[in-house]
Amino acid sequence: METKRKVQSLGLLRAVAVLMVVLCHFGKALTKDNIFGHLFNLFYEYGKYGVQIFFVVSGFIIPLSMDKAKYKIKYYFNFLLKRVLRLHPPYLLALLITLILAILASHFKHVPFSETPASITKSLFYLVAPAENPVFWSLKIEAEYYIFIGLYFIILSRFTKLTIYISIPLLIFISQTVLIDYIQLFNFIIFFLIGTMGYLIYTKNNSKVLEYVALICLISSSFYFYEIGAAIASLFTIAVILFYRGGVPKAFDFYGEISYSVYLIHFPIGIKLLNLATRHFNTNLYWILFLIANIVVSALAFIFWKFVEKPSADLSNKIKYGEKEPKPLPV
Repeated sequence: METKRKVQSLGLLRAVAVLMVVLCHFGKALTKDNIFGHLFNLFYEYGKYGVQIFFVVSGFIIPLSMDKAKYKIKYYFNFLLKRVLRLHPPYLLALLITLILAILASHFKHVPFSETPASITKSLFYLVAPAENPVFWSLKIEAEYYIFIGLYFIILSRFTKLTIYISIPLLIFISQTVLIDYIQLFNFIIFFLIGTMGYLIYTKNNSKVLEYVALICLISSSFYFYEIGAAIASLFTIAVILFYRGGVPKAFDFYGEISYSVYLIHFPIGIKLLNLATRHFNTNLYWILFLIANIVVSALAFIFWKFVEKPSADLSNKIKYGEKEPKPLPV
């Protein structure tokens, strides 16, 4: 399989995804009583589908990186350790920032602190998203996906056709059962699988008919079972991955690079800033406040990326699995 080409579009897609999520949350805070309220409401209504973009990207890039590293089942725990070292330290610091801001907010508002020792303990392991940073819900889905793909990839790579024939219909069926109440990944597995079929198409040199049929079935299922916005976001994402070969502006590429940091901290910091500032701003100047909040969050996310996320990624890259592991892809 050919896996040496850098997928230039991934930085663009990450940038678009996190920008959509940020616009969603900031837009919700600014929808009332101003001339731009309708626009902010559109941001709120449709920005949430940036999460589906992230899911499709993960479904594509994680198997691609495993393929490139010659992953084998004996490296399963190394793989999980790499993901933990890459993502968990930044998450824990973002959680700490969230809790500190929540404590300060409860003190100045003279209201009870929203978290308990039990909820904080659960949040350490993605089991609960704190009220002051609800975006953490998707990190649990991603964590479940890593546990899943470390096993699924082995079967998929060894018995590709059989796995597609059996697993795609089965997982689509499971995604519509009560199992999603117990393993939430299954509620979104279609979006990850869209990315995974894209990975197979991207790396396969001979006939790709089966993979394209499976991809069409998955995309059709996303339109049938999910909101139209989520389905369109997933279709857009895989189309860009497979067919876009143009360049990516450096600003978008860099914003995509720091997208995880932006995702982690934008809600507690940005929403607190907006809530404090709106009482002092003319409602018709909310667009200025909107820009300020984005600039502040982006600047702080860059600092967070440089001193927290990037060192975590460097530490993760020291954990090896596979034979003659190449330079890692940016995941």
